[in-house]
Amino acid sequence: MGPPRLGPAKKAPKDKKKPPQVPPRAKQGRIGTGGTGIDLTATIPLTLQQLLLNVFKSALLTTRGQVWNNTNNKNNNYDHDTTPVTGPNSHQLDIKELIQTIKSHLYNRDFDSAFTDASGDLLRAYALRWSSTRALGYAGIFKAVFRGILNPQAHATNHVVCIGGGAGAEIVALAAVWRDLLDGRDRNMLLTEGVSSVSLEEKESGTSSTLASTLPSSSNPRCTTSSRPSLSSSSTTTRPHHPGLSVTAVDIADWSIVINRLTSAIQSSNVPSGPKTQTAPLLDPNMGPFSVRLQRSDVLSISEGQLNELLNPQEKKQSPPTATVLVTLMFTLNELFSTSMAKTTGFLLRMTDILRPGAVLLIVDSPGSYSTLKLGKGKSSAGGGEGEGGVRSAQQERHYPMKFLLDHTLLSVAEGKWEQVFSQDSRWWRRDVAELRYDVGEGAGLEDMRFQVHIYRRLEGR
Repeated sequence: MGPPRLGPAKKAPKDKKKPPQVPPRAKQGRIGTGGTGIDLTATIPLTLQQLLLNVFKSALLTTRGQVWNNTNNKNNNYDHDTTPVTGPNSHQLDIKELIQTIKSHLYNRDFDSAFTDASGDLLRAYALRWSSTRALGYAGIFKAVFRGILNPQAHATNHVVCIGGGAGAEIVALAAVWRDLLDGRDRNMLLTEGVSSVSLEEKESGTSSTLASTLPSSSNPRCTTSSRPSLSSSSTTTRPHHPGLSVTAVDIADWSIVINRLTSAIQSSNVPSGPKTQTAPLLDPNMGPFSVRLQRSDVLSISEGQLNELLNPQEKKQSPPTATVLVTLMFTLNELFSTSMAKTTGFLLRMTDILRPGAVLLIVDSPGSYSTLKLGKGKSSAGGGEGEGGVRSAQQERHYPMKFLLDHTLLSVAEGKWEQVFSQDSRWWRRDVAELRYDVGEGAGLEDMRFQVHIYRRLEGR
């Protein structure tokens, strides 16, 4: 959805200077105890962004699917398609025609035909067209949030719940950010070990350390990890422990065909790489546990027990404990409020009671008038005019911004249970037109994304 159209600008009087336009400031706070502030200018390297796009293209464009290494997918409960991408029965989706069909359904607000009752081809076309762009935009947001909520020394599996996340954008973005964070931890570990291994004798003899040449530069957005040194070949080097990542996508539609393929592609070394792309797989399962699960549910009618199980998953005793650290509603909350304001408010309050202290709630949605909800409908007067005992308008139609309803629910009704750590009513994410390549068919190119973003943290003791 694009930004609202603007009318023609009015000319300022000649004798008056036009005041400079100041962009709206974001309300910022901190996440966690001693955590860092939210910085949404953070992003992942361009080479990793390109690999993210290659995952979408390899997983979804060809009808018969890609050749996946299923041994890498032992953490996911899916029956993966292992049919080769080439062959007599394989062909690419007719993206142009499928996207026109989707747009027609969305224009008519026929969401059942667009999603719930849609064919697998239609769902894959939607993900190729819209989820890829959103995944790029989400990556910077997730990276900023993860910096504040993750404990690098923790052995627990970090659980992320994505409400309305069936189309796959959140899943691939989370995997890319996880890869970026783990690469950074490995670089820091190698740097620490390299510095400690340089002896005083080497320094005195003038021997130069080659440590810097063996490490990829974290400050270079175009650096790759193809030259990253191994952490397992030395007897003095122990492989670092990486925390696990578990993602549950909750959606009313059956997106399993999309999630199956994307999850496999994320962990497959068969996804194409190149000189401007980091080495596949996007997320190596050997670097730490990674699992994805799709739960088909309507969160507005989900039972208390199901919601508790969703937000507090019970894992096997021998596994590391799992804690829900993040709940996301990406371009979803406004639709929920539009469906039922009362049920959505109830869902947010029930979620508040279940989530543990420290959990983060991330809301991203369309900005401005696109996320304004109407309450009440004006009724025409009956029985004559006002002076003749007629009935005046029974209920005036009112407009409420989604942000107002969200703050009222979390900060007023659930007072003392949440703190707002970041809020911005309008923000742009812009793609790198010169560097990124994504050729999946006519009408399915990348685009910039305008959004509002609000981040809350669950407080202790309530």
